[in-house]
Amino acid sequence: MNESRWMLPTLGLVIIMLVSACGSGTDATPTAVPTDVPAPEPTVAPTEAPEAQPTVALADPSEPVSVTPPEELGSCEAAPLPELPVRPVDDTDWVKGASAEDAEITIVEYSDFQCPGCGGIYPIVQAFLKENPNVRLVYRHFPLDFHQHSRITAEAAEAAGAQGKFWEMHNLLFDQAPEWSVLSEVETRSLMSVYAEKLDLDVEAFDAALDDGTYKEKIQAQYEESLALGLPGTPSFLFNNVLFPSDMGLSAQGMQSFMGILQNKDEIFFDAPPELTVTADDTYEALLRTSKGDLRVNLLPESAPTMVNSFLFLANEQWYDGSEFFFVRDNFVAVTGDPTNSTIGYPGYYCSGEEQGTFDRAGLVGMLSNGQFFITLGSDALQLDGQFALIGQVVEGLAVLDELNRVVVGDPAAPVPDVLESVEIVD
Repeated sequence: MNESRWMLPTLGLVIIMLVSACGSGTDATPTAVPTDVPAPEPTVAPTEAPEAQPTVALADPSEPVSVTPPEELGSCEAAPLPELPVRPVDDTDWVKGASAEDAEITIVEYSDFQCPGCGGIYPIVQAFLKENPNVRLVYRHFPLDFHQHSRITAEAAEAAGAQGKFWEMHNLLFDQAPEWSVLSEVETRSLMSVYAEKLDLDVEAFDAALDDGTYKEKIQAQYEESLALGLPGTPSFLFNNVLFPSDMGLSAQGMQSFMGILQNKDEIFFDAPPELTVTADDTYEALLRTSKGDLRVNLLPESAPTMVNSFLFLANEQWYDGSEFFFVRDNFVAVTGDPTNSTIGYPGYYCSGEEQGTFDRAGLVGMLSNGQFFITLGSDALQLDGQFALIGQVVEGLAVLDELNRVVVGDPAAPVPDVLESVEIVD
């Protein structure tokens, strides 16, 4: 898989990954449904918020910041949604949900009946379809080689489909996976005939299709199709040809959020990054209105003109309005700036460079490459030195930062996040 496909929008999680690496004394627990392809273990935020610590600043937050101008200006590049060349839906596919004419979102699922993650997500997908009648689901096979029964079960589903009961066999195979997945090849093959009888199929025709390998060529073609697309494993979901980002976690909430991003992409994504109009000598202030009070920020174009320019552009476009403070940890940072409130939102472009910022006190504003930003809350932010652009300093409202709800991504016990209601720029 080309891992850069979702590198840009998921940069908003860099802060969270740094938190996990610094050792909070809590166990990290992934919240996503696992795929069945071995991969490096993900680094995620702890599911339990650490004990509150008093804000400790190494420098006086009220003192002006001494900035270091970048040796080179940063740069911004357009990064449209990463669509893959998915084969168009045709009459060989198994489809359910909305019709082609009524579907606003078409989800193509590449799956394996012996994949535990596929079995775990399948009832969630069924419920998702019921709740979203404008969604069409297309099922395709991605039988993984290290699953002993992945191909015979795929053939069984196809043979049932030839008799009008693909989805009934699909559901039965997932529901009964604990039964057949532990059997030998011979035993599993015999059990497929039992399932065919249970579904009132013509068992003789069903058996003939499996014994003759009628559907092996189709299944192999879809397997090769999956590899050609560079899919990371099973299950893989493509929403209108855009691969569902694993960082969101395969869940009903994640799928709903991602569908919302695609449906509102014209309002979220820009065709190109803004033209650089900011100079190091310019002066700007930003008034951040939050659900807990206002923050006045002195922007620092001398420190990061390209990143400040992007911040100004997005603020003036009201892109930040309604963003949640989706990660807030005492003595570290508060992260916001994603209007999709999915943690992966980005404006259709990314910016890099100017990452020489020093974060030595509370109230400093750092910019991420994907347009999101963070505000430091104390000395733990020192670990971010030299990794992000410093774009501003809070000059009024530091007490508001202490009032923000402490939130950890993926923690079901976390309080409701506070909201960045609007950002107003003052020249």
